[in-house]
Amino acid sequence: MSFRSKMLLAFLGFVLLPIAMLGGVSYYFSSSALQSNISDQTVQTLRAVDRNLMKAVSEVNTFSDFIISSSEVQSFIETNESASLVDLYEDEQSIAGLMYGNAQVDDFVVYSSDGDVLNLREAAVPSYAAFSRSAFREEMAASQGRPVWMTPAMNRGWSTGVEPLLTQGRVIKDVNTLEDLGYFVINIKIRLFDELFQQFVRNPSEEYIINQRGDILYALDHDRIGERLDLAELGSLEQNTTGYFLSEWNEERSLITYIPSAFTTLNNDSLMMVSIQPWSVLAGEVIWIRNATIGLLLGAILLALLFNWLYLGRVSRFIHESLSSMKKVEQGSLDVEMKTFRLPELSNISNGFNSMIVRIRRLIDDVKVEQEYKREAQFRVLQEQINPHFLYNTLESINALAAMNGQREISKMTINLGKLLRISINGGFDVPVKDEIRHVISYLEIQKIRYDHAFTFDVEVEEALQQEPVLKLILQPLVENSIKYAFTPGKEGSISIRGWQTGEQGYLLVTDDGRGLTEEVLKTWAEAEHEDGGHGLKNVHKRLELYYGKPYGLMVCSGEGAGTSIRITFPIRGGEHHDSRNDRG
Repeated sequence: MSFRSKMLLAFLGFVLLPIAMLGGVSYYFSSSALQSNISDQTVQTLRAVDRNLMKAVSEVNTFSDFIISSSEVQSFIETNESASLVDLYEDEQSIAGLMYGNAQVDDFVVYSSDGDVLNLREAAVPSYAAFSRSAFREEMAASQGRPVWMTPAMNRGWSTGVEPLLTQGRVIKDVNTLEDLGYFVINIKIRLFDELFQQFVRNPSEEYIINQRGDILYALDHDRIGERLDLAELGSLEQNTTGYFLSEWNEERSLITYIPSAFTTLNNDSLMMVSIQPWSVLAGEVIWIRNATIGLLLGAILLALLFNWLYLGRVSRFIHESLSSMKKVEQGSLDVEMKTFRLPELSNISNGFNSMIVRIRRLIDDVKVEQEYKREAQFRVLQEQINPHFLYNTLESINALAAMNGQREISKMTINLGKLLRISINGGFDVPVKDEIRHVISYLEIQKIRYDHAFTFDVEVEEALQQEPVLKLILQPLVENSIKYAFTPGKEGSISIRGWQTGEQGYLLVTDDGRGLTEEVLKTWAEAEHEDGGHGLKNVHKRLELYYGKPYGLMVCSGEGAGTSIRITFPIRGGEHHDSRNDRG
């Protein structure tokens, strides 16, 4: 995948993904909140409908209580005189109107225990024999006088067929003995429920009373009564629960809200009140959020394409040009020059690259010149190495001549001077401690002869420290300082050199019994930046610090008339020289 494609995908990912996530989250939470709010409102409406429905049912129950306990019905059951029941309906119409509104009563039927049947409209009703075998009668007998209801989907045998009817049945008992006298069945026009639903329900919702199987027991659209409410979610709902869910209804996504109804029918069948509302109508604002998110995504894609055409293309060409130029430089060609780009930032980078190439060419030319100078300097050094060999040979000749003439002190000084020169001139920065001790002993032997044995010296170094490397030429300046400044003329002095090792630290201690240093001299030495000649105490201390680091160097202890002790501290490095130049001999 090209860089340009990667950049475009990255841009789309960083821009489109957050927009899509933000829109999706906003849509989800807004949709959930809207579902919850609308369902809560719908639940309140359904509960109000259910309360009024039960109030109407209660009024029907009161009306039927009045009928079955009236003397006329009791008399009909006992005498089988149909005129008394007709008179009851006609004479008590005003009372029934106050209690219920007789206009809702379609018909009622009375069955006596003797098998006599009487209905108000004299329409076809089930015979006493058929009635006796029905589950409706069994439920009425089991209810012991309490009302038993059948919905329009159940009462096909009692309906006139003109319009759906609600049917109530109950046992007629003797008001005195409470013995069963017969059965009373009353049909109520379904418009009783219609008025309740029309009062509370607003379009475009659809409301139903259903049982647990989903059978529609009531609907404002009477044609739907008896049908099955085909929603798969209904089968998994718990009884007597309230809730909502989204589902497909009539090929449209809808919000389904349900509550348990207090109204029960034959066999104590639990009922539910269900409201179905089209989600597209309810979720206008939420859908606007979804559509706005889609619009933003499309706009972002368009911007990404413009960004790719106006900017990414130039950046991609610049990067391709840069990589090509860098590859040429990597292959050793410095005759490279990037072209100028329109974008100021890219142009600055290309100009900087060109300037860098020019500087590299100049630096290479400078390095070539410097290497030439270095080769010349190395050649001069090789030539000058002849001089020390000549000097050593000369000293050997002087030593041989002094020995032949019996000049032992001259011979001894010549030998020690040769040792001094070999350690000073040859080798690297550090030497084993034993070589540094040998060097300072050679120096002390020469100075003893020079000063006519005006001082003595002794050396004691631990065997374990002998092979450890140490910066060379650090003891000679210290003993030189004692010889020159510590001893009083005419009085013999002594110098002691000690060496030991503690853990990873090595120590060399030079002590004399001379005049010592005053506090002012010590202060002046501590504050001095350097000393003349380059071999003084300050010079040794500075070299130790530079070579080993700040924790290492000299420590001077002295007092006027009490002699001087100078301790050297250096690290133990297991016999390995710090500088690789020691390996060159």
